[in-house]
Amino acid sequence: MSHLPSTPPTQAQTSPTLEARLQALEAQVLHLQAALTQAQTLFQDSPGTAFLLDKQGRILDVNMRGAALLGSSREALLGRSLTPSLGAPVAALLARVFEGRGRQTGEAQVLTPGGERLEVALEAVLHVREGEPPCGHLTLTDVTAFKLAHRALWETQQAQETQLQHQALKLRQLQEEFEQVVLASGRELHHVLTRAQSFLALAREHPQTPRYLLHTGEAVGQTRDLLDSLKVYMQLRFLRARTRRVDLGRVLREVLKDAQDQTAGRDVWVTSAPLPTVSGDSQVLQIILHEYLHNALKFTRTRPQARLRVLVEEAETEYRIGVEDNGVGFNVRYKDRAFELFGRLHASGEYEGTGLGLAVVRRLCERFGGRAWGEGKVDQGATFWFAWPKVPAER
Repeated sequence: MSHLPSTPPTQAQTSPTLEARLQALEAQVLHLQAALTQAQTLFQDSPGTAFLLDKQGRILDVNMRGAALLGSSREALLGRSLTPSLGAPVAALLARVFEGRGRQTGEAQVLTPGGERLEVALEAVLHVREGEPPCGHLTLTDVTAFKLAHRALWETQQAQETQLQHQALKLRQLQEEFEQVVLASGRELHHVLTRAQSFLALAREHPQTPRYLLHTGEAVGQTRDLLDSLKVYMQLRFLRARTRRVDLGRVLREVLKDAQDQTAGRDVWVTSAPLPTVSGDSQVLQIILHEYLHNALKFTRTRPQARLRVLVEEAETEYRIGVEDNGVGFNVRYKDRAFELFGRLHASGEYEGTGLGLAVVRRLCERFGGRAWGEGKVDQGATFWFAWPKVPAER
C-alpha cells in the first residue's frame, strides 16, 4: 500500500485568511485611534480645568482651560510641577490619591498671570492606563464668586447677630426701667391710698358722714388691692426660678395649711389623688396650686358643703393636674377670659379679686413649657387644669 505525499497549501489558499486578519487588526487600530482622539478632544475641550499629573505632581497633560489658568501653552507646561502654582494642598491631595484612597477633594488658591487670586475646589482620582504608570486626574472649579458670597453672607449674619444682641440688651434695660417705674409708682400710689383710707375711716366714725364717702372708701380699698396684685405680678414675671425635684403632695399640704382662714367655719372637704414628684420650681408650683385652690374655695362659698378634688392625669410627656369644685361654675364660652389680665367671669360686687391670679398661673406654666385652662358649667362647678411637662424647659 503506497502513501501519497501531502500537498502543502498554496498561496491562493492562505492569502484570504491573512488578509482578513490584517483587516481586522487595522480596524481595531483605527477604532482605538479614534477613541483616543475623541478622549483627547473631550479632555482638551472640557469646560472644566483639568490636569493629568504623575506621582510627583508633574504635568503629563493639561487642557486648554488649565493652560489659560496658568498663563502658558500646553507644550510649555508639560513636565513642569503644578505644586508651585497650587501649593501644598495639591501635593497632599495627590499623595492620598496615589495611596489608593479613592476620590479626593480639597481647596486651594491660584494666582493668575493677571495678579487675581482665585479660590478653587480640587477633585482628584487615580487614572490607570494600560501599559503605562498610573496618573492623577485633577480637576479645578473656580468657586471665587461662591466664596465671596458666602463671606458676605457670614459678615451680614455676624452684623445682624451683633445688632440683635444690642437690641436685646436695650430691651432688657427698658424692661428693668419699666419695672422700676411701675414698682416705684405703685409704692407712691399705695402710700397715697393708705392715707386716703385713713381719712375715710375717720370720716365713717362721724354720724353725719355722707353715704357716698363710704362707697369711696370701698373703691380706695379695691384700688390698693389692685396695686398690690400688680406688684406681685411684676415680681413674678422676673422671678428667678430654680428647677429641682418637687413633691406636689407636700406642696398641696402647705397650700391647704395657708388656706385655713378661707375654710374656717365652713363645711369643706378636700380630697386628692396621689400627686407625682415633678421637675420644677417649688415656689412656682405653690403659686399655681394656691391660685387654683383659692379660687375653688371662693366660688364654693355659697354652697352649704364645699367639695374640692385634686385630679391627676399622666400622659407620655406631661402631668395634668386639676382642681375640681362644686361651686357656681361659669359659662364655658368665656373660659379664656379667666386667664386674661384683669379677666373676670363674675361681677366684682359678688366675688372679690383683681383678675390677675389666673393670668399669673398661665404665665408661669408657659414659662416652663406647660399650659393652663379651665372647664365648667354655670351652677355645676368648675375644674381648672394645668399641664406640667416631665422635662420642663424654662423660656
